[in-house]
Amino acid sequence: MLTEFDQTTIANMTAALDFVRKKIPADKDSNELRKRIGDELVRCARMGRRSLIDLQQAGMKVMEETATPTRSLYPLRPSP
Repeated sequence: MLTEFDQTTIANMTAALDFVRKKIPADKDSNELRKRIGDELVRCARMGRRSLIDLQQAGMKVMEETATPTRSLYPLRPSP
């Protein structure tokens, strides 16, 4: 699967995954989240965005979307 990428891209993907992995909150860390991040790094690289910064940003976006609680657009109102 990764044979489609050159050594520099693979090194950047590995470094980006390690960078993002260190940012995952301990209570949110899971194999599923790591796989989603890895899948996004592969997708990003296939689109030609192969710099370390591009890959880190792609991984961080997935991590933040997944590991950060979302706020409701419609907060619950206390009952009278």
